[in-house]
Amino acid sequence: MSDLLNIGKSGLSAARSNLQTTGHNISNANTEGFSRQRVHQQANAPILKQGHNHGSGTRVRSISRVHDEFVEKRLNASISNHNHHQERADQLTQIENLFNEVDTDGLNKVLNRFYNSFRELSNQPENETLRSVVRDSAGLVVQDFQRIRNNLNESARNIDYRINTEVEDINTILKSLAELNKRITSLEAMGEQTGDLRDQRDLQVRELSKSFKIQTYSDDRNNFIISAVGVGTLVSGGQHQELHASAVSQDRSGNNMDGSMEIFFRNRPSTPITSGFQNGRFASMLEVRNNDIRELQDRIDNVAYDFAKSVNAVHRRGYANRPTEIGPDGTARNTDSWGPLTGINFFANIDDRAGAAKNLRLSDEVRDDLSNIVTALNPNSPGDNRVAIAISKLQHERIMSGGSATLEEYYLQTIGNVGLEAGKAKFDAEQAEGIYAQANAVRERISGVSLDEEAANLVKHQHAFQASAKVIQAADEMFQTVLGLKR
Repeated sequence: MSDLLNIGKSGLSAARSNLQTTGHNISNANTEGFSRQRVHQQANAPILKQGHNHGSGTRVRSISRVHDEFVEKRLNASISNHNHHQERADQLTQIENLFNEVDTDGLNKVLNRFYNSFRELSNQPENETLRSVVRDSAGLVVQDFQRIRNNLNESARNIDYRINTEVEDINTILKSLAELNKRITSLEAMGEQTGDLRDQRDLQVRELSKSFKIQTYSDDRNNFIISAVGVGTLVSGGQHQELHASAVSQDRSGNNMDGSMEIFFRNRPSTPITSGFQNGRFASMLEVRNNDIRELQDRIDNVAYDFAKSVNAVHRRGYANRPTEIGPDGTARNTDSWGPLTGINFFANIDDRAGAAKNLRLSDEVRDDLSNIVTALNPNSPGDNRVAIAISKLQHERIMSGGSATLEEYYLQTIGNVGLEAGKAKFDAEQAEGIYAQANAVRERISGVSLDEEAANLVKHQHAFQASAKVIQAADEMFQTVLGLKR
């Protein structure tokens, strides 16, 4: 009868563990990252009595979470891929808005107005009002070039700020993962269950996957290792390596801008690891900053440089709209008391293509004196409009890409490429989101909590508890019967 009591007691204990675990699953049905847990029972070793093996009840062998490591790694990879394409789509959409030629007066329209102002001036070369219109139109061109270039620079700086902020968040995650590894190792050494802690660790790993592609495994000492693919180990057991974002000089930067952010291991500040990151937000931000934005900066600088050089080359050939003294030999003087009469730059001279859009401005002569806006090819020719016509015709001259495109064609190709890349990034982001949703659905089917299933388990374990209680009750009644025989 004592054996029967022990069997009933073991059944009660196992049923109670099952009920507690089922209740825990139900209470965490909406907890992000939670994996449902299951109790694993096994029969106790049988007892040999009178030549027969008698069962001795049951015991709880372990409580484990329902988890598939392969599915988890696939989910992490899909998270990295999804965040990579989504970040790229967001960044390129913002850049695309800088070149809005539909809703606002973009650079192409401003350039067309500039050429048209010279075309109108050629009809009335002596008209001071039209000269003022030319200067104002040129000022708008300068402003728009600088607007685009400064906004591109600002986009790169915003990415630098995002990188710095994200590095801080990543260091917090790495520290948390190392602490979780310590707690899991310590508890498992004492035979405790760590399913909830492992869920927390998986959730942190997923959060880390948003930033870059990672790889996880356990080494031969059962240390949980997390490494960034292409970079190196970040977490090993209870130890972690912190990242550090630091501004570097132009010659060390990846986007040819002074003060741009590069990423290092904090304990190895001399060796940048920026280019090693794959997938995730990091790789996407760096790709946009170092490739897309830099290419746009170069192309806008090319437009500004060739635009200013072509206008200046024509403008320098003519004479200012002032009386010009002719020498005894019939040669016109090059200067007077007001300044130069010929060889006048319309825009300030730019020596280098790099930064041309930002450095573009009107020459001091044109800015200060409308008479220095040249229309005549010969001196003392009030009706001469040949220079003004020649400048207006530059609109259709193939002066870009070694004579293969006009300014308008080259610029429209530039913004067209931005639109194409932004559209492709959006399409890739939608596809990656679908793959992520599919991977997450597979993970939920395996590890997620089904309330219907848990409710059924609750009833089953409750009946098992009641049945085990009846076994104890039956054993007690038998014991009481035996005792009653002695009375």
